[in-house]
Amino acid sequence: MAKPNLQLVAAHVLRDVVDQGRSLDRTLETESERLDAAQKPALHEMAYGGLRFYNYLEGLLEQLIEKPIRRKDRMVHFLLIVGLYQLKFMRTPDHAAVNQTVKGLAASKQSWAKGLVNGVLRQFLRIMESNKLVDLENKLSPAQRVAFPDFFHSTILDAWPDLSAQIFEASNQKPPLTLRINRQKTKREEYLKLLSEKKTEGVETKDSALGVVISQPKPVADLPMFNEGWVSVQDESAQLCTKAMQLEKNLRVLDGCAAPGGKTCAMLESEPSLNMTAVDLPERIFSIEQNLERLGLNAVVRDMGLEEYSDWWDEQPWDRILLDVPCSGSGVIRRHPDIRHRRQPGDLERFASQQLALLETAWVMLAERGLLLYVTCSLLPQENDDVIGAFLAKEPNAKVTPLSSVGGLETQFGRQRLPGVHQGDGFYYCLLTKL
Repeated sequence: MAKPNLQLVAAHVLRDVVDQGRSLDRTLETESERLDAAQKPALHEMAYGGLRFYNYLEGLLEQLIEKPIRRKDRMVHFLLIVGLYQLKFMRTPDHAAVNQTVKGLAASKQSWAKGLVNGVLRQFLRIMESNKLVDLENKLSPAQRVAFPDFFHSTILDAWPDLSAQIFEASNQKPPLTLRINRQKTKREEYLKLLSEKKTEGVETKDSALGVVISQPKPVADLPMFNEGWVSVQDESAQLCTKAMQLEKNLRVLDGCAAPGGKTCAMLESEPSLNMTAVDLPERIFSIEQNLERLGLNAVVRDMGLEEYSDWWDEQPWDRILLDVPCSGSGVIRRHPDIRHRRQPGDLERFASQQLALLETAWVMLAERGLLLYVTCSLLPQENDDVIGAFLAKEPNAKVTPLSSVGGLETQFGRQRLPGVHQGDGFYYCLLTKL
């Protein structure tokens, strides 16, 4: 059986995400089933890169064709995006990128467009070879130049006008692989030495005392002692959660939106005596249980939403609550480029309403003098300070507690970490004390 055309498979992934709003990871998982192991890295690169630079490439394509491609011929459009990405960003030989993209048309039953695709890609090659690409780029909109949709571009620009250029640039970079050292099993300096022996370069994170950055990402199965629980994958900004929680022996701790369980496990590694409960929706708890098992940690896992607390809570208040709420994900776009295409302007209002409701629910279960850490992986004040401000207006017994342990920009109520400004992803932290 002939191998599927890689460019066509990548074009299917882009279409499913951009036009149909599907998850990149799930779409890739489905499409990868048709490929052999040798083809999968290239598909991953085309899919992630094509989505990361989609708006930039689409802006170039608009200038390379005389009239827009019809809606019913969208696969031609996405094949051209894949071809342009290969020519601009990948090391694929030029002739191979053009020829394989054209072959993808035959497999998609769009053979009529062979001349169009061949002509557009070869025209783009001539433009690059003559160093005239800048002429096309100068005609792009400000949002297209940084490869962001108009909505995200304007929202981030409004929130961080002086830092937006750094945010956009960092969000378009391939993310490093960052690990969290399990202090119960090893020390950072020991693990760095082990990496060096395995000819893998690792460096210490700046703000987390437990972090190691692998500059050349690799499958976790290839990391030394991963299966034995010495390390876990966790971004540096996310690792700061544990210290911010101010944990002590034998405290009752609730992780209210726990999947995939990275922060649950990090807290237990920090203080194994914790009475820990992790809560999330039924379809999300498998990853929590999987992480706990690999690391040899114990926690009670509840397979239901936080809002359903009356069904599982024993009415004993929690000393600490971590609330890492669902959000736009604007701080982790470099890791999940499909976020650019799956979020709509109305989503911010919807997320903010859900975040406030979760915060009010968790507050009911917090002990007096207890601490609640509110966390998002968002850059946007609509999901961060604005939600905290609305909550404080309703709750006179809530007090903001300074977060000196979290490096970042001080906001009205919390701390904001920004990609390109700080190491790691974009995260927001706010610590509340119940009076």
